[in-house]
Amino acid sequence: MNLFSKTAKAQKKFEAAIKKALTGGARQTALDFAAFLRANDLKLEKLDIPGGWNVYVKGINSAFVQIFRERNNFNVVLHISGYDGEGPVDDGLKAFAWAHVVTCPEGCGGPEFCGESQNRRTILGREFESTCQSPLVFLALEADDLAKVQKLLLLLH
Repeated sequence: MNLFSKTAKAQKKFEAAIKKALTGGARQTALDFAAFLRANDLKLEKLDIPGGWNVYVKGINSAFVQIFRERNNFNVVLHISGYDGEGPVDDGLKAFAWAHVVTCPEGCGGPEFCGESQNRRTILGREFESTCQSPLVFLALEADDLAKVQKLLLLLH
């Protein structure tokens, strides 16, 4: 099976999972996100975590998406390695990103869980202490914030 057919197959499975699990506005927002992934030729990988998918940008695991049927929503978590300076980042996008930075012990389990992954990071020009290993978390993503998350996904990889 060639790479194109594997990517197309994963995309179809992702869209089917969205349609099966979500309804209303949550479904439409998730399908819009799926269309964005397809349009930008971003790769998806289904995980053994219920509703969990990895998203790859330029071959780098750049995001984790989880679909929650029982809550009728989906989350996007961005794994950031840096900002390469390509493209302008306006103050509004910076403020949006900074408002979604998760620091320990708020996030995934605190210092006992993260261990060495906690560190100081500079995210879009602002320094944060004790960030989680995946510091940008967008819970119950809504249509109003979708374009910003999409832009961040392409900028921060």
